[in-house]
Amino acid sequence: MKSKSILLVEDEKAIQVLILYNLQKAGFNVQLKNTGEEALEYLNQAIELPDLIISDVLLPGMNGINFCREIKNSPRTMEIPLILLSSVDYDFYRNGAISAGANIFMTKPFRIKDFFKSIKDLSII
Repeated sequence: MKSKSILLVEDEKAIQVLILYNLQKAGFNVQLKNTGEEALEYLNQAIELPDLIISDVLLPGMNGINFCREIKNSPRTMEIPLILLSSVDYDFYRNGAISAGANIFMTKPFRIKDFFKSIKDLSII
C-alpha cells in the first residue's frame, strides 16, 4: 500500500522539524515548503497531488488563509483536505481559516496526539 502524502507549509524551522519528524515516523511521505507561493508552485507542477495539506497561518508573503483560499478555489486542488495551524488563537484567524475553506484550525502549541486525531478525522490515516 502506497504511503499517504502530505504537503507541509511552515516557515519556522523548529516547528518544521517537530511536525516533519512525527509525520515521517508515522509513515507519511512529506513535502516541505516554506511559503504559500512555493507550495502553490509545487501543486501546479505536481503530477500526484498530496492527500493532505498542512499550513501555518502566519507565513512570509502570502499568508496561510489566502493560501487556503487559493487551494479551495482551484478545481485541481479544492478536494484536498487542509489543516491550518496558528500560534495565535484570535477569532479573526479562526473565522478567516474556516471561511477560506480550511477543514481544521489548530492552535500551536498542540499535543501530537490531538494533531494525529485531526488527521484521522479527515480520513487520511
